[in-house]
This record gives sequence, structure tokens and C-alpha cells, in this order.
Amino acid sequence: MSTTTSPAPSTPSAQDLDALDALDLRTPLVSTATPSGVPAGSTPFGQPATGQASTSAGAGPYTPDATLPYSLTWPGMASGTSVVVSGGAYGVNTDDLTGLAATLNSAADWLEDARDLALTCLTDLRCGGLGFTMYTQPLFGSSQRDFGFGTSSQSSTASDQSSSGFASKSDALTSGGGQCLVWALGPSATERTNAIAALEALTSGVGSLDDAASSLRTLATDVTACGTAYTDADTEIDGKWLLLLQGVRLGSNIPGVTSTSPGAQVAVAILALLSADGVTLPDGVDDVLQGLETVLNDPLLAGWATTDLLILVGLTVWAQQANTGHEAAVIETYIGQVAEELDPAITAALPAQVQVGSRTVDTSSLTPMQRVAYYLALRSEQAGTQRYGEPTGVTVTPHGGQSVTVPTGVQDPFGLGTAVPAVAAGMPQACTTAPQPGTAAEVIRYSADMKGSDEDTSSGIVSILRTDHADGTTSWLVVVPGTTDWGSGNTNPQDLLTNLQAVSGRPTDMESAVVTAMREAGIAPGDKVGLYGHSQGAITASNVAADPAVNAQFNITNLLTAGGPTAGANLPDNVNALHIENTGDAVPALDGTATPRTPTRTVVTVDTHAAGVNGYPHGAPIYADAVDGISGDPQIDQWTEELAGLTGSGESGADTTEIIFDITRDSPETAWEKAASTVGKKG
Repeated sequence: MSTTTSPAPSTPSAQDLDALDALDLRTPLVSTATPSGVPAGSTPFGQPATGQASTSAGAGPYTPDATLPYSLTWPGMASGTSVVVSGGAYGVNTDDLTGLAATLNSAADWLEDARDLALTCLTDLRCGGLGFTMYTQPLFGSSQRDFGFGTSSQSSTASDQSSSGFASKSDALTSGGGQCLVWALGPSATERTNAIAALEALTSGVGSLDDAASSLRTLATDVTACGTAYTDADTEIDGKWLLLLQGVRLGSNIPGVTSTSPGAQVAVAILALLSADGVTLPDGVDDVLQGLETVLNDPLLAGWATTDLLILVGLTVWAQQANTGHEAAVIETYIGQVAEELDPAITAALPAQVQVGSRTVDTSSLTPMQRVAYYLALRSEQAGTQRYGEPTGVTVTPHGGQSVTVPTGVQDPFGLGTAVPAVAAGMPQACTTAPQPGTAAEVIRYSADMKGSDEDTSSGIVSILRTDHADGTTSWLVVVPGTTDWGSGNTNPQDLLTNLQAVSGRPTDMESAVVTAMREAGIAPGDKVGLYGHSQGAITASNVAADPAVNAQFNITNLLTAGGPTAGANLPDNVNALHIENTGDAVPALDGTATPRTPTRTVVTVDTHAAGVNGYPHGAPIYADAVDGISGDPQIDQWTEELAGLTGSGESGADTTEIIFDITRDSPETAWEKAASTVGKKG
């Protein structure tokens, strides 16, 4: 049995972690290393892994489920931040810890047996016995001739030993497996004195057999304590979550939940979880009310809206305080439970097969949360059509370049069925000199700055960095920011509708826009491509990187996400993914399940609640600060090296340019929009 851990008071001490580090646990015995210097009180934690086997150079095969997390520190790490790495090539397996403890205790048994036999020899010498036995056969099957201590009575059993091996540890220590030559005369006084001194040093004091056995037993106890701490922490925190969820489902008081909570406040609090900074929503109460109306008017969702929705509001208020480091896990558990309850009725209302990316799949192959999100997406599409008109396409325009329009994502997933010319590649005015981000933190900051400079909220935005290397090759980094609009179906596809579609796997206009921008930019089939996304952009980038039809046209090698619910994306092994999630950020939990941990998917879980950060920890700058300078894990270091290869960071002769694309969802002007545009105008 292997287990994960969660933040809890019962955690390994710094001494325990340092003791394990001394063993170098990146061996076949235990499949991960806990770096030395982990601060006292720091807590390894995480979510269940997928359990894929992996190997590492020089370490031999790993156990199939050895993908549990461990703490990581590095020089310059932000004070108060704790970071845990899971997935990738390394992990912790509590079964391995148990086995290691048993092995250490067994080795201590052997040493104690050797000590007892040496004490017998010592007693014999002190009492004037013959004292020494010289063996003609080596001890323990050695290929060289060895000599050992013993007594004549002990050595007499040697001739009875079978050739197949020793019958016990005592036999191994007292028998050479052949005829023994015993000194006919007792040793001289000098020899006796020297032998006594040697045996005394061997049996007691620093470096003795007794000292070594004691050290092994102490280490075994520490290893067992660490394994117990992993298990107890997971059990304890799961129990706390269960009590909390049971309490709120039964109507217990939690902050923000009252019987008089207005419907608009309900929607505002929930949607705030997805907002750019996690604190306030943009202006547009009508968009909020539109989303609430969609839920309240649906017969399958109305009951949920009057019970669980209010509970979710309370959890939302609690999560926005972000002062425990448990918020994401609680929200994830709660949403997963609600999805399970809604799933039977939702499944019955969905068709037997649905569109997921470029493929048509059986609805039964989706998770309960994906099916619920799929249903919500369909309802939001209907509401958006009624308000904004039937979408007619998605227009992608490079700054300073020529626009290209493709059908909507639902009509033509990823726009792959539509011819797209490489217009940006032939327009130098569309490209400007750009930075060369070489770390995860630098990519996150670049994306935040790029989005922050965009003042037009009526359209979405995507950036592509092109790097031309001195060797003549070209590589790319595609950057996708998060949600901007909280309506469903308006001109900006970075909206709530895209959130619902992306979580469910249903094709989105943003996915079509991103792939169309990649084609407009002139990315060739063999060029290496990396993708980054924050929040909604994380789901979009993950879905693009996961789709087999997209991978057939592009060589996607790397993925970086921050603060996004990416569990639904089934990434191929050719994509080396780094997912960054904050324990106080509820957004990564909105898909109701944990992000998979595999040899090619590494999850970095940061806990910034004790670091004194300002604001709800969903903001991109908080993520960037938390992982600034991250290093020390082989998988992360490899990913960082690959990123630098994509962007030309630190590379002589590499030239990087930037192409920014505006993204617009096209639709005819409706009567509602015409009427709204005349409100307040004088005749």
C-alpha cells in the first residue's frame, strides 16, 4: 500500500528528513530524494498519482506506484513558501519505506549476533580458554581465505554444515564450512592481551558492532516514523475535510452563507474564483446574472443551486481568505462529491457520444465532473446564442498583420479543417523583438505583462515567441493568458463559456484561436513548440497539447501551466509538462480531481499562505514569485533546460521575436444588443 500526504501537524522532523537524505533515497529501494536542509515543520503533501513506472539513469527500476511527493528548497527561495514536487521521475512509496526499515532491522540483527559471538570469544579468553579458532574456509562465501574468531565448541559444528549454505545467521558467523585447525596450545600472554583488547573494541564503544547495530535500529525507527507520518497526515487531513464537508452539507454555519444570500451575490462569489486576481470581478453585473439565470432555470440544476451552490459560496469566501493552505484540496473534494451526485441525471440528459477535441468519444468515458461541465457548457452556449446571436466564427489577427477567420471550435475543432495561410511569417511588421524567458517564473511574468498591456477587453489575446537559432533551426513558445470576460458567448472568447467547455473537453473557440495563431505564425511541422497558460489559459494549452490531431501537425515538446484545472488533459509522453498549483488557490481544483503525476508530468505544489503574500493566491505574479529560481529536482532542471532551448535564453546567436494576436468571436448583432446600445442615449 502506498499513500500520499497532506498538510497536517503530524509530519517528519527535520532530523528524520536529514537522516533519509543521508541514505540517498533516489535508489531502487526508495524512489525519491528528500533534499537536505528542509526547514523544520515543512510538510510534504499532494494528491494520488497515476502510478506509472519510470526509470532514472543509474538508479534502476522504480516501483510502479512510486510517484508520491517530497519537499524541495533552493537558494533564494521566498521566505515562508513551501514547495512540494510530485510526478516526474521521482516519488516516495511508503511500501518502500516499510521495506527499508525491515532491512535495516535485519542488518542490525546480524550485527548483534556477531557481537554476541565476539563476546563469547572474549569471555573464553578472559577465563583462560583456548580462545582462537583458525578456519581453512572463508566466512560468508568469500573467494579469499579469511580467518575469524570463535571457540572450539562452536567450530565443531562446521563439519555438519551442508554445501547448500548456512542454516542460520549464527552458522554463518561460526562456521567456515570446512575443517577447522585449532591451536593446540593456548595463546601467549601478549597474544591474549591483544586479542582481548581487539574484542573489547569490536563489541562495545564508538564504531563497535553494538554501536553500528544501535545506529541501524535508530535509523529504522526514523524511517518507520516518516512512513507513519505520511500515512497519518493523509488520514488526518482527509478526516478534517470530511467533517467540514459533512458539516456544510447538513447546514452548519460557514462564513458567507446565510439564508438571505441574494442570488447575484451567490454568482459573484463563485465566479470570483475564476477571476484574473481572485478578488473582484470586472464590471458587468448583467453577465453575472446571465450565468445565474442559466443555472436557476435548468430543471436538473435548480435543486443544486438552492443547496450546494450556497455551500460553495461559503467555501469560496473561506478560500479567498487563503490562510490555511488547504483550500484547494477542500474545494476539489467538495466539487468531486457534487459532480458524483449530479452525474446520473446529467448523463441521462447527454447524448451517448460527444465531441472532445478533435475526436468523438463515448460519453461514459468522461469523468462525472467532465459530464457535468459538458452539460453546463451546452446550456451556456444556448444562453449565449439567445443573447449575442449564433457565433459565426473566430477571427485571429496578428498585430500589424492580416486577419484569418476560422469556424467556431464546435463547428471545426482547433480550426484544423480550414485552410490557414502563414500570414504573420511573411509580415515583418507583425514581429517585434522580445525577451527570452529562461525559467518558469520568467514565462509567467512575461504572460502577465503581455496581458496587462492589453486594454481592449472586447477581444482575447495570445502571444507567440519565435526563436531563430544560430544553427538555422527555429523554435516557439505559445503563451495563453486567463479569463477576461465573465459572460458566455460575447466577442471575447476568453470567457466563462470557454471555461466550461475546456474543463469538459468540448472544443472551444480559444483552442481554435491558439492553433490558428500557431499556423499563422508559420510554425513548421518539425519545429519544437512549448505552450504556457495561466488559469483558463492553462486548460486551453493543456487541451491543445493533448489532442492527437494537433500533435500530428506540430512537434509540441513542453507545457507549463500555472493555476489551472488541467487534470482532464491526457497528455502524450512526448510532452514534458510542468504544472504549478497553489494550495490556497481553488481554481486548479475546479475540475474536481487531482492533476495526474506521471514520468512526464511534474506537479509543483506551492503553499504561500505563510509567506505573507497579498491577495488571493491565484494571481500570476504570486505564482512567479513562488517558483522564482526553482531548481534541485532533476525533472524540473531538465524542463528548465528544455525551455531555454526553446526561447534561446543564454544562447549565443539566438534571436527571439514576438507576435501578438487579437482573438475575436464573431456573431451578428442581436435585437437585444441593439436595444442595449441605445439605452441612455438622447434622441
